[in-house]
Amino acid sequence: MIHSFANKETEDVFHGIHTHGIRKNLPSNVLKMAEERLDLLNGADTYESLCLIPSIKSDLVRDAHGKYSIPIQDNWRLCFRWNKDGPADVEIKS
Repeated sequence: MIHSFANKETEDVFHGIHTHGIRKNLPSNVLKMAEERLDLLNGADTYESLCLIPSIKSDLVRDAHGKYSIPIQDNWRLCFRWNKDGPADVEIKS
């Protein structure tokens, strides 16, 4: 379960709130895929269970600062930290 978001826009996308600003900044195909990835991330109980999801396991990347990222589409990524309680500081980045 997602414990925190890095910004309000990502939290709004997760909750299905598509403000004008979000629709302006995220193409519709990226928005749809971001919602799907956020749902998968929210459903993962452990990091290991996240790695078992076929559409994520081969694309999951960890950087030197301990943040993980999952590609959404093109140069858009879903970035987050994984702490003992689950994903935190979740954000959509380009």
